[in-house]
Amino acid sequence: EARVDSSVLRVMQVKFALGLFENPYVDAAPTVTTDAFREAGLDAQRRALVLLENKKKLLPIHANAGKPALRVYLYGVSPAAATREGWSVVNEPKDADVAIMRLGTPFETPHPGYIFGSMMHEGSLEFRDGNKDYEAFKRASAAVPTIVTVYLDRPAILTPIKEHAASLIGNFGVSDAALLDVLTGRAQPEGRLPFALPASMSDVMSQHPAAAHDIARPLYAFGYGLRY
Repeated sequence: EARVDSSVLRVMQVKFALGLFENPYVDAAPTVTTDAFREAGLDAQRRALVLLENKKKLLPIHANAGKPALRVYLYGVSPAAATREGWSVVNEPKDADVAIMRLGTPFETPHPGYIFGSMMHEGSLEFRDGNKDYEAFKRASAAVPTIVTVYLDRPAILTPIKEHAASLIGNFGVSDAALLDVLTGRAQPEGRLPFALPASMSDVMSQHPAAAHDIARPLYAFGYGLRY
């Protein structure tokens, strides 16, 4: 009980210092929605990107002066963001010079009858045949060098993606603008993995649920991250 009281005291001191008891309904607009804060948020998104693979140094993408516009096939990325780069967006991977794709970590919903079960991502972390994102990736990567960014809301098993992607980036929530800043080299990927990424579900099942960093041979280790 004394330990709980100590923790509560520290929280209460901060809340009193912020004036949250006298005026709990603070107008956040003058401070949160400033240009400086927006830019700080974008900078955090850029710097948090984790470069996992960069085969043949495909990234960063450089502008080819005097040459035709880069032809890009997009999946999960706004065409408007690409056209602002001066790129030409095509509808088929076979017509592109490069594909840029956003994928989500796979999940299942084994407990749909429960509130948290219906909201939370659970189950397998594997990209399997039939998964919408995975099928799109297989189609694109078979035709053109493919840059993939995966939303790591949970530790995805990226083994089949690693094998066929030209470049692979982990993200934790990133806007198209921040992503393309890094892909073009205007910003650097500085992130490092906050958890290890397993190579298979058997690795996941053999891991002790209460222990950290005990995967014997992870696909990507805790703290991994490449640079340009």
